[in-house]
Amino acid sequence: MTHALVVDVDGVVSPIGGHTAWGDDVVAGDVFGPVYTSPTMCARLDRLAAQPGVTCWWLTSWSEQMRTAVVPFPGRSWVDIGTAEEPLPPSRWWKLQALQQWLGSHDEVRSLAWCEDHLSPSRTEVTKRWLTHRGVESLLIAPDTSVGLTPHDLADLETWGGRARTP
Repeated sequence: MTHALVVDVDGVVSPIGGHTAWGDDVVAGDVFGPVYTSPTMCARLDRLAAQPGVTCWWLTSWSEQMRTAVVPFPGRSWVDIGTAEEPLPPSRWWKLQALQQWLGSHDEVRSLAWCEDHLSPSRTEVTKRWLTHRGVESLLIAPDTSVGLTPHDLADLETWGGRARTP
């Protein structure tokens, strides 16, 4: 069983128009303006990614070049899921489509945590229902865009990741 952690950048790792809840913000770079992030949060995400049974992926519009241009930043070795392979009607969300396509070729994933600030209540409901139908346990975290992941969110992720070590 694989635990997959899927993470967005804007509004999740780096708040938009605000500061993190960690109290140790730094300007990690300049991509469309200053990129704020927390070294503590970055380190905890990287420790979570290093746990046996946990694999981490990016699902973001940020390119690898953009992500490597900022320091500190988690997930230097995480792979990008990519975008939806076919044009979508306006009513479809490209990130959910990309996740669905990706999971279609990753049958080993039995537990998925997704950190995405655009997981509205309706998107969360649709996503959770779809994952349950596929037999995938889920933890969906929709941080406040102006704050990003909080210490509480990381504690939830660490609890989720700890279950990857349990047979």
